[in-house]
Amino acid sequence: MLRESVAAGLGLLLGLPAAATDIPTARIERLAEDVRTLAGEDWRGRRAGTPGGDAAASWIAEEFAELGLAPGVAGSYLQRFSFIEGAQLGSGNRLRVGNQKYRPGRDFQPLAFSSSGAAKGEVVFAGYGISAPAAGYDDFAGVDVHGRVALVLRYAPRPGPGPDLSPLSSLKRKAAAARRHGATALLVATGWRGPGYRDDLVPFRIDASLEDAGLPVVSVKRSVAEGLFYGSGRSLRDAEREIEEQGTPSSQPLAVRVELAADLEPVRAATQNVIGVIRGRDGGESVVVGAHYDHLGMGGSGSLERVDAPHPGADDNASGTAAMLELARSLASRPERLRRDVVFIAFGAEELGLLGSTHFVENPTLPIASVVAMANLDMIGRLESGALGIHGVGTSPAWPALVEEAARGLDLPLRLHEDGFGPSDHASFLAVGRPVLFFFTGIHSDYHRTGDTADKVDTVGLARIVALAERVVERLAVDAVPVPFAGSPR
Repeated sequence: MLRESVAAGLGLLLGLPAAATDIPTARIERLAEDVRTLAGEDWRGRRAGTPGGDAAASWIAEEFAELGLAPGVAGSYLQRFSFIEGAQLGSGNRLRVGNQKYRPGRDFQPLAFSSSGAAKGEVVFAGYGISAPAAGYDDFAGVDVHGRVALVLRYAPRPGPGPDLSPLSSLKRKAAAARRHGATALLVATGWRGPGYRDDLVPFRIDASLEDAGLPVVSVKRSVAEGLFYGSGRSLRDAEREIEEQGTPSSQPLAVRVELAADLEPVRAATQNVIGVIRGRDGGESVVVGAHYDHLGMGGSGSLERVDAPHPGADDNASGTAAMLELARSLASRPERLRRDVVFIAFGAEELGLLGSTHFVENPTLPIASVVAMANLDMIGRLESGALGIHGVGTSPAWPALVEEAARGLDLPLRLHEDGFGPSDHASFLAVGRPVLFFFTGIHSDYHRTGDTADKVDTVGLARIVALAERVVERLAVDAVPVPFAGSPR
């Protein structure tokens, strides 16, 4: 999964009775075998766009077929999509402010998901570039960036009087917000309180993307950004401090014009989601059970180790994929009980920025409005003596009672969180107004490292989580309980 940034929400610890039902040994053994298969050396970390990632997807499709699931994509289990894996810089990159010309690679640099093209216009400082009216925060409110160049800061403001905005701080999201508000280009500078602050340019290959940003996106040194404030009556640091102290935006037009050009040649790759369906007898509504199957391959972008070696991703997210397969195996053995369809989706390219789930909700194989709920299984293999976190219980008033009822009798302490925002595939469904539950056992010392191996997965704990998820999905699919959407409390 992406780096954890999840609000505490309810923080409610449920102490539940000891297990009343023994977990079948066969289930534990199947889960262990599936985790070993997915995290094995042959697939070399399952990075999206690599032979190992494609092999893992084919294996999951074969499992779906063997279980009797219907293909989810017009006769196929594979929903293919391409993405921008990177880009090559051309020679035509430029940035000028008045008579001052800046140097590419030293003072500024386009980002890999930037559009190629030129732009010029007045500069508007738009804070952190976050537009989240539903969360009570919008850096673009009260300023007009239409036809202008927006300047924004990296990361998110310090949590304080306002909401925690870190889940909304990706540069792709900021670029999309600037484009929606009519900006001709986006300049990005590092905020003073960025992690390990240095006045560096954003790394060229910071993120993959389904498409380019739709406008030029250029990283600038902080010294360049400070220069854009000359004549405005305050400094960039003043603006940052005001946002942090008041917890509200502090955007303003600046008294300068810029001219810029981004010259890039995108490098594309391809991967796929894997989709299988168990049909319910009523039709018309569906429950989505998802887990991403990709990981970091041989390291590189996203890895927390500087090594060229397979990152097995046993917990992240062979554990969730194995759990999803076990749920499919169980429900497919008694499909006649289902009233709603159950759609199982193994998402590709989650590690590159939720690309698979984003592609699905933008190109759905079923009407998104028919999805009554989405359950996401990501990093659920390190339960050990801890609690299972379930995020998103505030996205529907039906969730708290349903989850507590499902957990009754299982030796499985829970920590419930209202907030549905989070760095995994459920966020894509929440963004289109679907209730979500995110099952997660937490970050650990092997996260995004070569040490995330199959032998460290707690398969007994994983089996308990599967038992809980199965009860939840059965309530949704067999009993067809209503799940009204309540937004995402923060």
